[in-house]
Amino acid sequence: MNRRHLALPAAAASLFALGLSSAALAETSPYYIGASQTLTHESNLLRLSKTQAAPAGFSKSDTVSSTALLAGFDQPISRQRVFGNVTLRANRLSHNSVYDNEGHALSAGIDWATVANLSGRVSASANRNLARFNAEELGLVTKKNVEDTRQFEAVARLGVVTRYTLEASASHRSVSYSAAEYASREFRQDSGSLGLQYRPSSATRYGAALRLSHGQYPQFRPLFGGGFEADRYDRRDIDFTASVAPSAVSSFEGRLSLGKTDYEIANQRDFSGVTGAFAWNWRPTGKVRFNTRLSRDIGQDSYFIDRGFFDGTIDYSRVTTALRARADYDWSAKVSFNAVLGLAHRSLVRTLPTGLGVPTSASGTDRGTTLTLGARWTPTRTTVIGCDASSDERRGNSTLSANLSASSLGCYGQITLQ
Repeated sequence: MNRRHLALPAAAASLFALGLSSAALAETSPYYIGASQTLTHESNLLRLSKTQAAPAGFSKSDTVSSTALLAGFDQPISRQRVFGNVTLRANRLSHNSVYDNEGHALSAGIDWATVANLSGRVSASANRNLARFNAEELGLVTKKNVEDTRQFEAVARLGVVTRYTLEASASHRSVSYSAAEYASREFRQDSGSLGLQYRPSSATRYGAALRLSHGQYPQFRPLFGGGFEADRYDRRDIDFTASVAPSAVSSFEGRLSLGKTDYEIANQRDFSGVTGAFAWNWRPTGKVRFNTRLSRDIGQDSYFIDRGFFDGTIDYSRVTTALRARADYDWSAKVSFNAVLGLAHRSLVRTLPTGLGVPTSASGTDRGTTLTLGARWTPTRTTVIGCDASSDERRGNSTLSANLSASSLGCYGQITLQ
């Protein structure tokens, strides 16, 4: 039997076994295990433009079966807290089986506290997925291209219970691909910041920090004698942050950054100006919740932070500005609905070198709109069943981004024991 047809029976058996054992767990614990099964139909899996046909032997649309096992823990230990999560996925496609893949999402960390009002967090994460399709600059890759992203973050705070808190942080990010065609897109970035926060009340916090980042694309362009030349960049920001909760049902938080980014080779990506992110959470009733977020950042950071805004596109834009609005409605204790609207505007420049090793000076913009409607049913404390329908429209005005339309419909079931 073809391996992709084993996903549903295996998931069904796992879910049934977990369901039988759920009655034996009367109390929650710091640990959980679970399994899920998702079936999704994609109208434009390959993210081809409206005038582009799929290559011979490939299908523009497809149905994806994703089977996942998940586990995690969240354990307080005195003044500390340790936590971790793991998800293992097997994804099978009905028509484009060349893209069958296995993926994972791993994360772990510790919240720590010591004497003298010193505390912080150390965390790490690693994700493996099929890389999202981007047919403009690199063309359609007709083989499996696995993307690995990794993050490490450490934060230390002094004076947490006082009005003033000194905060220092450091982070590392990296992205790599299995396909050689994407070698020039692999990058690493290290960042550090030092700042001061002021908390005049329990509902208000203000802060300012200096943030420095250094990154590189280690295989930006090949050399004639073999090997690669790296493109490096430096970023400097002054961050102003605020968090305000004017009432029990509403809260605001935001970051405004004044900064500059300089590249050694691809200096068409240089940027100087304002970036940031602002979020508003509002819960007017016990059944209705709204979350709105506006962000503006350079490609590398928006790629990590706001990937959901521009699904289907690997975001190496010069600047991405995005708005995301989500509404949740709890129709009953077991049934809920949600709607998500995403708008994005990207400033694009050529990010790849030419055959002679000199980046071309192409530029442009594009706009994207995503809409997702979802419903969830929680028949028991351990079981969730739901469906999501979404549409994705993109309008580009240059060779760097073409007009695109896609839609998807997916349903899932998950059992979690804790």
